[in-house]
Amino acid sequence: MIIPGELRAKIESAKGEVIAAGHYLARRQFHVGLAGNISARVAENRLICTCRATDKEALTSDDLALCDLDGRKVEGPAEPTSEIHMHCAAYRARPDVQAVVHSHPPTATAFAAANAPLNELHLPEMVVLLGPVGFVPYAAPGSRKLADELERLLPGHDAFLLENHGALTLGRAVRQAALRMDLLEECARITLAARQLGKPYVLAPDERETLLGYREPMAGWGCDPFLRRKP
Repeated sequence: MIIPGELRAKIESAKGEVIAAGHYLARRQFHVGLAGNISARVAENRLICTCRATDKEALTSDDLALCDLDGRKVEGPAEPTSEIHMHCAAYRARPDVQAVVHSHPPTATAFAAANAPLNELHLPEMVVLLGPVGFVPYAAPGSRKLADELERLLPGHDAFLLENHGALTLGRAVRQAALRMDLLEECARITLAARQLGKPYVLAPDERETLLGYREPMAGWGCDPFLRRKP
């Protein structure tokens, strides 16, 4: 198909962002081996995503595919990630979402494997920047059932634990989604340490609501591109 020049430029920019995010998250050991996948919306009905069995630390443009929101490949040298249905569900349900990251950060994934939701956010920064963490019941990776289970929780959540599987974060930009994965892992680490040390501090409902009120005014945090950052 013929792709207009303006869209082509957006596609190339999104590819650069996805590649940079893949390298960043792989260095943090969130994409060990060939695990995980990343995508970015480039038009109302188009997204760029990582292909199957790609090494995120060595990601290149040849490892990316252009798809529609039904998960069908439009352009690219290889097949899109087998988890494409989760990505498409997020984009269809949330027009504000411009990027999706699925990875396996170790501590957060341990919480997911232990059926231990991260539903008590004890730190103000986590409430404001990450928000409530949804817990998605287990379904086979790559299945439409998993996408359906995720879809029920998409309103009101930007971060999720996938039971016995890993984690997923959303963002208004690729960098924001990647940084939310960082925050989710930090939340898991701090929660685990706090439970080992004693009873974690739990915010009172009114304190939590006050902090949640800061989320929308700060919606643009972390939305500057990876590519403009100095190494």
